Amino acid sequence: MSLFIDRTEEMEFLESEYAKDTSSLMVVYGRRRVGKTELVLRFAAGKSSVYYLSQKLDLEHQVEDFLEKAAEQLGTYQPKITKWDAALKFVSQQAQGKPVIIIDEVPYLIEGSSAAMSAFQAAWDLYLKDANVMLILLGSSIGMMENEVLGYKSPLYGRRSGQIRVEPLQFRHIRHFFPGKDAAEIVRIYGCLGGVPAYLNKFDKELKFMENVNSNVLHRATFLYDEATFLLREELREPTNYELILEAISKGKNRVSEIANETGIAVHNIPKYLRVLIGLSFLSRESPVTLKKTRDIKTGSVYVLSDNFLRFWYTYVFPTRSMLEVNREAIVSKITDSYDRYLGHVFEEIARQYLIELNIAGKLPFAFEKIGRQWGRVPGKQTGDSAYEIDLVGLNEGLKGILFVECKWQTLNDKSAGRILQDLKAKSGYVQWQSVEREEHFAIIAKKIEGKARLRESGCLAFDLEDIYGNHD
Repeated sequence: MSLFIDRTEEMEFLESEYAKDTSSLMVVYGRRRVGKTELVLRFAAGKSSVYYLSQKLDLEHQVEDFLEKAAEQLGTYQPKITKWDAALKFVSQQAQGKPVIIIDEVPYLIEGSSAAMSAFQAAWDLYLKDANVMLILLGSSIGMMENEVLGYKSPLYGRRSGQIRVEPLQFRHIRHFFPGKDAAEIVRIYGCLGGVPAYLNKFDKELKFMENVNSNVLHRATFLYDEATFLLREELREPTNYELILEAISKGKNRVSEIANETGIAVHNIPKYLRVLIGLSFLSRESPVTLKKTRDIKTGSVYVLSDNFLRFWYTYVFPTRSMLEVNREAIVSKITDSYDRYLGHVFEEIARQYLIELNIAGKLPFAFEKIGRQWGRVPGKQTGDSAYEIDLVGLNEGLKGILFVECKWQTLNDKSAGRILQDLKAKSGYVQWQSVEREEHFAIIAKKIEGKARLRESGCLAFDLEDIYGNHD
């Protein structure tokens, strides 16, 4: 049985819309496996509802298929209707009370017939908007949902009551899938699977992390082995170049010119591929957090894999698939030997999430307005060791407050923590932001900090996995 975690805010919003004495048109979308259908079905439980999983059929057969499934659920006859407006009107009249009509994977309707959204517009305008019903449109193709359903040129534009983009779960939720496992093990799992419920439910709660990876990711017959390839093929007509780009970025080639050199794709074609991958939430574009000008942000950008599962898969599975067939244990050893180093980037994201929680709760010296990575050139140096990087920097323009954060997936003692703090303070001097009268604060976030209280007494914020993991019941 799959586990349903969090989604409180989304459920409350759906319930508030349903409680109104008017019709609601809701659009729910997000990447595949993130739990959209489970969310909506949980909401609809106990209500008069009809659920339909769309098929790639022509318009008339779409309506016929919908009515067949709806009639089975409602226990009524199937009428001879060929138009969506009449079909939706019939279903809403047959249902008891205020009906919830759920149309899942709307992009399949659009692929089957380009007239599908115009048909839904007619249904909404002619009947549904005045019928006190709730129509929920779901979709996994983010680009298609944002363009064809939510976009300005969509026939449904301006008619929706609200939209929910369902995001992967955050680190703090992962522990609920694996009761009994310690914090470090949860970090390892999150680094591999991210916050996608369908993936988390595939790991055996009784197995250790590497046992799960061996059995459920590296084994050719398993769901997760081909999942990355499946995702790209479902979303993209020609996935080859996208695969090359994802592999290049997983190797640390994260600027446009570096990606072009690594993949052999013409540099002027790279941005269009990157835009698509960002739209799918597979990639994100990062710039130094202190940059303000759009031109500077674009030229200073790097691209990173924002999906933990894809990052793991393209780092460890994609390049070694031929070896996996003949010597899987060698790949297991490779992951075991390198995974702690790999988790450094993952832990930065966990730290960022934790700082945002503290920020919302008012538990930091000031409330930052944005937070992100910071890097640049050391002023006055052009060659040699002329670059610096700070893991996280939080900013508040109005208060002139700035928080410098170093993240370490390792155990620190007094000496190593002191050295890191000294280095962080030195790097903070290179950050050219509100240089006059700015309020500076420093933080170290690590896997474990011995002597944490003494570090805090010195004025440094100090948190480790005990704080992060223990902060949630």
